[in-house]
Amino acid sequence: MEHAAGPVWLIAEDLLLLILDDARGVSAGGVDVRLAMGGGLLMDLAEAGLVSFGPRTGLLSSPRVDVTDDAVTDDDVLAAALAVVADGPRDAMSTVPALARLGGRPTADVLAERLARRGVLERREGRVLGLFPRTEWPMADAGHETAMRRGLRHVLLDGGVATAREDALIAVLQALSGLRVAVGREGGVSEREVAARATRARRESAERGPAAHAVAVAEVAAAVTAAAVIGSGA
Repeated sequence: MEHAAGPVWLIAEDLLLLILDDARGVSAGGVDVRLAMGGGLLMDLAEAGLVSFGPRTGLLSSPRVDVTDDAVTDDDVLAAALAVVADGPRDAMSTVPALARLGGRPTADVLAERLARRGVLERREGRVLGLFPRTEWPMADAGHETAMRRGLRHVLLDGGVATAREDALIAVLQALSGLRVAVGREGGVSEREVAARATRARRESAERGPAAHAVAVAEVAAAVTAAAVIGSGA
């Protein structure tokens, strides 16, 4: 999850950048921000080896999530997320919405503030309908997001091979029916074809990548899907 140079980028941070409208600094709509943040953080914890998934107790059950014995991190956000998991026990499905808040605050706000300190986002106080105050996070430095979108579009529009990180991002977005926030409406590719390419890319990634990565992506995607279904009242 770390680039050759520069700061560590969390999968949850990448998801937030994809969801936020660059100019307005608010959710572009269509994706449950809470579950995206919770799913992204669970993916970050799993990919870093900070949590493990227990066995399923039934066909439709969600595996338990446990902090690993040697879980150590110097990232303050991951440390806060570990504290949420340690407060369990919880299964993966309930861990996703639990991770949508850190320290009593929405995870999206925590990450937006961190990205603002990094110079990626800008904090701006706005109002809804000119009446109700809200904090907006417009883009200040689009370099990282532009590169990330380029890679995702190569996979989802051109049928390219996904990196492990792109595989993780696609898994969470697909679980929330939010692949379009990554690729936009251009490209002449239908929703069905985008979804088919996402599924194919994830299958190929699972076949060629490390088993631990494949397990993490599969379990988190299933947990996000289940949390979304429960949340919708289905």
